[in-house]
Amino acid sequence: MEKGIKKIEKDLLARHADDPIKLAKVHRYIRFLKIDLKCDTDIDNDGTTIRIENGSQNFLKQHPAIATKLSISKEIEKLEDALGIKVDTPSPSAASTVDEKARKSLI
Repeated sequence: MEKGIKKIEKDLLARHADDPIKLAKVHRYIRFLKIDLKCDTDIDNDGTTIRIENGSQNFLKQHPAIATKLSISKEIEKLEDALGIKVDTPSPSAASTVDEKARKSLI
């Protein structure tokens, strides 16, 4: 996956070479992608929950990398919008099979 990030970085740097503000956003975007990848590795190694031992207490807790991934994903989406990166995800309206006219008539 690191090779994929390098290709993305090279493409974005070439695309925004003349705009210093966008270059800074590219570097931040790439950094967030690397952190997100590291979080994936940590979660794969440790699992989604971790065991906490505090003296005689012993309990499971959500892996801290999950919260980090959630906050990073928001920043990645903002940077993708700012850099004009188009991500292929189905829109909610395309996924809906309910006819909008039929929905309005029920209200």
